[in-house]
Amino acid sequence: MIPEQVWDTADVPERELCNGRPTGGAMPLVWAHAEYLKLVRSLMDGRVFDMPDAAYRRYVRDKVTGLYAIWSMGSRIRSMLYGRVLRIQTDASVLVHWSTDNWRTREDTASRAIPGLGIRLSDLDTSALPPRAEVVFTLYYRDAQRWEGRDYRVVIEA
Repeated sequence: MIPEQVWDTADVPERELCNGRPTGGAMPLVWAHAEYLKLVRSLMDGRVFDMPDAAYRRYVRDKVTGLYAIWSMGSRIRSMLYGRVLRIQTDASVLVHWSTDNWRTREDTASRAIPGLGIRLSDLDTSALPPRAEVVFTLYYRDAQRWEGRDYRVVIEA
């Protein structure tokens, strides 16, 4: 049987933990066997054998993508696909101060709370921007009444 967890450090004999041996957690784990067999089968077939047809059609054949490119402090994307809306996700109430012509003109978009999730979203309508256009923005924290103090840039890709 394949264990879910294998001890990968020095032996601890008093706890019956030996390097390269099962830890005793969730064994036997038939799920791990099934995943291994699916991997072997997929490698032999040259394709994922248990991929749902609907998912394959939508995301591989029809190339359907999401409507949003999501930027957050934890995931500061630098580029996004053409035709998407740039969604800024924050933990605090912000005003997104942004431009598509390097600050010659600018817009402000206020964040809105998403109930129950503890996040706020600001959607910047970038869907009509051409490839190679650049969105530059900064954040104004409304409750703290302070600016972020730096600009962020996201380039539109074809």
